[in-house]
Amino acid sequence: MIETLLQKWRGLARRERRMVGAGLTVMVLALIYLLLIEPATVGRSEISAELPGLRAQVSRMELLAGEVRRLASAPVVADSSSQLRERIEQSALSAGLGAMAQVGLAGERIEVKAKGVPFATLVDWLDSVLRETRVRVVDANVSRDLQPGLVIARLVLEAPRQEKR
Repeated sequence: MIETLLQKWRGLARRERRMVGAGLTVMVLALIYLLLIEPATVGRSEISAELPGLRAQVSRMELLAGEVRRLASAPVVADSSSQLRERIEQSALSAGLGAMAQVGLAGERIEVKAKGVPFATLVDWLDSVLRETRVRVVDANVSRDLQPGLVIARLVLEAPRQEKR
């Protein structure tokens, strides 16, 4: 195969050889550009476009990691179950749940029953309770009420466990 190509090459006139050589040079340069240079420049521009978002994510993660370290080093308040129930009850009143929520003790756990509560209010209140008291949700049952946007909820919360260090 190489022999036949060399014979054809030798059979070409000088001007034809120059034209074929120039064509091959253009093809090689085009292939180099299409396979090496163009993908690199496109990739670089895509990375440059993504970089600010990635930096924002990193700073957010560093902020959250700092909060995790702060919360992990914070001492767990050793409230009794009744004191914890009172704190949760006060939190429900201040969140606007008022008479719609009943907070009671069920052994070592705190049971919260709410009827006719706006779902968004319940979720916001539960988020603040979890952050403030460090309780955890053991059981949750939420169903819709007859009125749109309102729910009937039963939550069982458990006090944080004391860790021995």
